[in-house]
Amino acid sequence: MTISATPTSLADVLDRFQMEEVHDGAVLARYVEAHPQFALQLIDLSRLLATPEADDQEPLSALHKSRIDAAWIVHKAAGPELPKGSNPLDAFVGERAKALAAKLGVPRQVVTCLRERKVDPARTPRPILRTLSDALAIPEAHVIAAMRQPPLLARRSYKADGKPSAAAQVSFEQVLIDANVSDADRARLLADGD
Repeated sequence: MTISATPTSLADVLDRFQMEEVHDGAVLARYVEAHPQFALQLIDLSRLLATPEADDQEPLSALHKSRIDAAWIVHKAAGPELPKGSNPLDAFVGERAKALAAKLGVPRQVVTCLRERKVDPARTPRPILRTLSDALAIPEAHVIAAMRQPPLLARRSYKADGKPSAAAQVSFEQVLIDANVSDADRARLLADGD
């Protein structure tokens, strides 16, 4: 039984490379030539080993703190967050839901699907998002953020053969199809007004 002197696994090759006394170009070239299948990993490790360790104990300078604060403000402004438990789509009940359904020219079950966050905002036409935004008097980005929340579990009770599972969001078009909206009305509602 012969034992191979050269390592064959990535972990073994990287361990041996790391144990070398010097990590210069000649050593790297020798390892890449011997193990071309691990060339990228060896190069990454050599760069990592060549990078001097920074002393993380130093406090941040005022300039660094201000850059972090500015980046955080930009990050927070990029994606609106809704307060916990708050969903502006919950306002589409009663007369408001009826008015929105009439404005869109759709059955109320479409508005119910919107309220229950069953509609994927990425697959909803911009004019519909604008209409929702106008109806709620909030920015369109807040409507999209509300729609991205997980769908509500059905509040109705049914007997089922299997265990209930979380429903996936569907396209606005699929909601219209399920609501038996006519082809002409679907085409009108799905037209992108941009």
